[in-house]
Amino acid sequence: MLFFDPLFIFAFLPVVWLGFKAIGIRVPRSVSIAWLLLASWVFYAWAYPVHLFWLIGSIFANFLCSIAIQKNVDSPRAKQFLVGGIILNLLILGGFKYSGFATESLATIFGLSLQPPSFLLPLAISFFTFQQISYLVTTYRERRMIARPLEYALYVSFFPQLIAGPIVQPGEMIPQLQSKTFGKTNLNDIALGLCLFIIGLGKKILLADNLAPIADLAFGQIAQGDPISALTAWMGLLAFALQIYFDFSAYSEMALGLGLLFGIQLPENFASPYRALSIIDFWRRWHITLSSFFKNYLYIPLGGNRLGFLRRHSNILITMTIAGLWHGANLTFIIWGFAQGLLLSINHFWRFSRVQLPFEVSWLLTFVPVTLCWTFFRAENLNEALQYFSALAGTHGWASTDGLPFIEYLRSLDQTEAWNQVHYSIHYHGWYPKLITGIHIGELVFSKPFLSFIQVTTSLLVVLLFPRPFVWMRQPINGNARFTKKAAFLCSFIITAILIQSGTLQATQFIYFRF
Repeated sequence: MLFFDPLFIFAFLPVVWLGFKAIGIRVPRSVSIAWLLLASWVFYAWAYPVHLFWLIGSIFANFLCSIAIQKNVDSPRAKQFLVGGIILNLLILGGFKYSGFATESLATIFGLSLQPPSFLLPLAISFFTFQQISYLVTTYRERRMIARPLEYALYVSFFPQLIAGPIVQPGEMIPQLQSKTFGKTNLNDIALGLCLFIIGLGKKILLADNLAPIADLAFGQIAQGDPISALTAWMGLLAFALQIYFDFSAYSEMALGLGLLFGIQLPENFASPYRALSIIDFWRRWHITLSSFFKNYLYIPLGGNRLGFLRRHSNILITMTIAGLWHGANLTFIIWGFAQGLLLSINHFWRFSRVQLPFEVSWLLTFVPVTLCWTFFRAENLNEALQYFSALAGTHGWASTDGLPFIEYLRSLDQTEAWNQVHYSIHYHGWYPKLITGIHIGELVFSKPFLSFIQVTTSLLVVLLFPRPFVWMRQPINGNARFTKKAAFLCSFIITAILIQSGTLQATQFIYFRF
């Protein structure tokens, strides 16, 4: 069950933290760091304890590599240690994530009989590998030891951001751990942290998890080879686009909130990307820390925009294709990443025209392509993705796979079983209008397609009308975050709604856990 998930168990660790403060026990900074590190390792090992050895081994090896870089800082060997450390990290990451994909590809291309290796991918290996590469590069550039062993281990392992980001740069977190004020109680941070956590929890349970069945039904029918109408396909695709939006936004805000509960401010990782008015702007808002990582450690080293027009756009395509491959060892992710690179290149071309489009047109030209590309992201394989695109185009009909006219399709709808009592209660009191062209309004309103439409539309309105929490939780003078009455009211509403829905709760795993 959801509330036995380690993420929720560790959400209440601040109670222990505050308990020590309340009874006047002064906890040294080093003890606080060690306690948080131990808690993070228990959290990581919750499902698969054996994976903890990979995490600790990676931390130990990379810290030794950073020491070697620092000790040889005035020698060419420092760069050799840096390059060697990066290559070793990528080889281990590649071995776990892509050996099966590579084996299957070679077997298909050359007709070989190869058996893909069978092992379980260590949780969050992509995130803690990228974070440690950042640390090695920063050590090389700053020519000094940045952190002590425990500080470094907590920097990599801190449980709110360990599983799905944000990817934290050393300068964003380690100075906080080294601060003399680290571990001191800050009631404003605790209140704000709880608020952010509750808002994220609400997005996950009330929005993302309720959108998931709509998307799963549509994509599941395609996977089984069943034809679906264009209406069902578009509803399923929009549901997934909003599901992944709220799912990732929820995790990002929960991570920020948990960080604040422990006095650590993590970087914002999600800035209302579906409000973007260009693809370039979208990728400045979606998974901000991952986009920055690929920009700083791949796009710029490849030459960025410094080597001419053609090289610039080829670098964009290479970077985004590799970013797609990072999400999963599947051809669909590669195509998704390449498509995002093409969209970015087209966006850069368009900038040269200096034509200003209306707000609504700019938004549609951003949202629609991004949503269409999610088809590759969600489909299990290329064939399913192509079949889904075919359904989106109306190959099997626009509203009914039986080829019924739209009015006839509406007349054929029945209310869902879950709403029977409400439907018959309203019917008994005579509150329904008369039949309209033979359509029973009650059965239409409580039918599965119409309820799905309401859920998707409501979720999209939440995206467009409500700003992200950090926008309205900041002091206008100094930009510091604050806890407001509006936040308290919103948290109360979310908790009430979650409790009401708890009897029918069907939790789903965070989508980015698989990466």
